[in-house]
Amino acid sequence: MTLLRHAAALLLGLVVSLASVAVHRSVFPLGLVLALVTTYAVAWWLLRSAHPRTVTTYVAGWLAAFAVVLRGRPEGDFALAQDLKGVVLTVAGLGLVAIGAAGLHGRRRSGT
Repeated sequence: MTLLRHAAALLLGLVVSLASVAVHRSVFPLGLVLALVTTYAVAWWLLRSAHPRTVTTYVAGWLAAFAVVLRGRPEGDFALAQDLKGVVLTVAGLGLVAIGAAGLHGRRRSGT
């Protein structure tokens, strides 16, 4: 059951990261706000769950997909521009690292 939970969290991180990159430039600032709120709401929900270590797996999935996007394409195209929206989304990834680290020290909540 634990392996399934972590696999789901990893997949969720991948999907949320790719969706965040896809919408962060649309209808500024609504797309960026949606990307940030979704990213952090899922992380907060997992951190506060009965199994807070799954947030670390979610963060790993989010950062893995984000790293692939940051590399760009061989033609020189990038999905993440070096503008305010791109920088804000990149800094959001750094904030997720802190949440993932907090999840490593998380303990199961009693009574759940």
